[in-house]
Amino acid sequence: MRKNDLVKLNVNKCFTRENGGDREFCLSHGLADRDGWIAGTRLATAADKERWRNSDASKGMTSAGESKLPPTCSTVKLYRDRTYTVLKARCAPVWSYRRNPGQAMLLDNETGYEVYVKRELIELA
Repeated sequence: MRKNDLVKLNVNKCFTRENGGDREFCLSHGLADRDGWIAGTRLATAADKERWRNSDASKGMTSAGESKLPPTCSTVKLYRDRTYTVLKARCAPVWSYRRNPGQAMLLDNETGYEVYVKRELIELA
């Protein structure tokens, strides 16, 4: 797999036997497995962080008395029947304040988002 390749979800590694894959248990939860999607990760942009700072969710303190931190990422649904363009075949992005190795960065052609997903869950289309 290389930059600009078209990829799709590897059905055998992403979904249970009931839904056409080889997994015994769901990757995340049964609804996602039944509907044919997995969760990818999109890093928060400066606009996302600014929108959060202006919202009521950022005001006040946590239950531990500490200031609230802005979100570093959000979840994006990647569907089994779509193809995605590889932007980076191998990367280790940082979200949730830690490094996450073994990822590939894909372009979701429908939404335009840059989405990270584990390399083992995708295959060439």
